[in-house]
Amino acid sequence: MRFRRGAPGPCAKVVAAVFGTLFLIALLSVPVTTRTSQERQDAESHIVIRTTYPRNTTMFLPGYLSAKARPRDSGNIRVRSAQWIGTMAIALILGIFDYLVFCRMLRRRPSRAMKEP
Repeated sequence: MRFRRGAPGPCAKVVAAVFGTLFLIALLSVPVTTRTSQERQDAESHIVIRTTYPRNTTMFLPGYLSAKARPRDSGNIRVRSAQWIGTMAIALILGIFDYLVFCRMLRRRPSRAMKEP
């Protein structure tokens, strides 16, 4: 015997829309580390001091891919993949959990023993 399932209900659609949007935002916001430099010159001297330091930021995915495609800038940008994958995994796990809690457990019908007096 095969059970036929219909279209997903409104609860499943709401959960999919909310957590699908969060997942898409997490996918398109790439956490990267860039190298930033600052130059300064003392007032009395001709020596220029250049200080380079890392900066944690996020980039839009197409911008990251185009920056990585340019060979001269690719050394300045490193993706923090553990943070990126972790954020997407958290959004996915929370979406599945909320679907199971709100759409399955709360929708259960009361048993017949409770209905009969």
